[in-house]
Amino acid sequence: MKWKILLRYLAILILSVVIVFIINLYLAYRFTDQGPWSKITRFSLDFGQYIVTEEERPSVSRDGIEALNGYQAWIQILNQEGYEVYSYNKPADAQEHYSPSEMVFYNIYTGAIKNYTTFSGTAEVGGNTWSYIIGVPMQKVAKYSFVYSPELLQSYLVLMLASFLVVPVIVFIVMGYIFGRSLTNPVLQIIEGIQQLARGEYDRRWPEKGLYNEVYRSMNHLAKTLKKNETERQNIEQMREEWIHNLSHDLKTPLASIKGYGELLTDEDYQWTGQEVKSYASIIRRKAEYMEELLEDLKLTQVLKRGLIPLNRQNQDLVALLRDITVDVLNNPYYKNRKIVFTPEQEPIVFPFDKTLMQRALTNLVYNAIVHNNEDTEIYISIKKSDHIHITIQDNGQGISQDELDNLFERYYRGTNTNAHHQGSGLGLAIARQVIEIHGGTIEVTSTLGAGTLVTVMF
Repeated sequence: MKWKILLRYLAILILSVVIVFIINLYLAYRFTDQGPWSKITRFSLDFGQYIVTEEERPSVSRDGIEALNGYQAWIQILNQEGYEVYSYNKPADAQEHYSPSEMVFYNIYTGAIKNYTTFSGTAEVGGNTWSYIIGVPMQKVAKYSFVYSPELLQSYLVLMLASFLVVPVIVFIVMGYIFGRSLTNPVLQIIEGIQQLARGEYDRRWPEKGLYNEVYRSMNHLAKTLKKNETERQNIEQMREEWIHNLSHDLKTPLASIKGYGELLTDEDYQWTGQEVKSYASIIRRKAEYMEELLEDLKLTQVLKRGLIPLNRQNQDLVALLRDITVDVLNNPYYKNRKIVFTPEQEPIVFPFDKTLMQRALTNLVYNAIVHNNEDTEIYISIKKSDHIHITIQDNGQGISQDELDNLFERYYRGTNTNAHHQGSGLGLAIARQVIEIHGGTIEVTSTLGAGTLVTVMF
């Protein structure tokens, strides 16, 4: 791939050089053929058509004068002995007589007459032969002569060809190779990076610099996004596996109980009393209720995590909600002798919340204080409002160790001292935190072994 891109670039570069060379040759030919040197040479050789005679004396016609003025030129017409017989606009240092050798010299070299390039010619007019010298300013046209041998000229032509064709090609190849590498290497790096991303390698980062800095920046952003998505996918997969594992574990025990009591009740060899049937049926019902609670909690925590549950938030009194929760807990026959004190510092305290979800969350927190402590534990619930709403649930129970605090809000975590009357699904505190957080609140738990636990909810 690398060499294909590089060779293609070099081929385009060489072709460009050849095309440029051909165009330059054509332009050079056109320039030399149509340039001022060619025109003035032909003008000088053909100027005899503008020479006329009057009484056997030569002069220049009106058209010839206009032509001379167009070139800013001057002219001298000479007789056969080389003496001037006519002139127009000649410079002050021009001679009035020229020998044959001077005519040749003036025709070959620029500057024979200061600041002028001269041309010579002859004309047959009126049966007489006239010679003439035409001068043109040097800044317009200049001419030079050189002496050469044919063999040397051939070598020079070869050298010129090498200079104008071979050397530029070599230079362009070298420059093209260097420049091509600077262009192709980043492209190859980008291709390699895309291949790495396709293989699931998201940890590499590319320096955001050079010609392709925007591409590198986009690739880094894409890598971060894919890494994040992969991490979330793995977490979801892990959570799913944990749910399946924990659900299987939690359902196994009640199902075994239901199956066992069901088999006993269907035993035809034993005559069950009405009280025994009622007792076993009650156990089966409780196990079924536990399974139902577990499934409902699983569903709720899942929709809360994904933000799929719609919130029916309305301005309601949190004090009244906490009072109702306290009354409901104390009305539970298992906990009617527990000491629970509710002391609001002010009321009402109005806050927009979903009553069903908030009641579920706060109830879970209160039950957590009950089921993890002895019967003589005192529980104090309070609420106040300043800059924020503060709800505290404090007990003087046995406290929670640091290890348990670290895992307190994890799904399926039940601690080590849950009582038999409230086994729970292990999702209560996880649900409580999720509900509080989607309402824009925070929850914090501090505890000291042997001294008690304090739960603080703040909105």
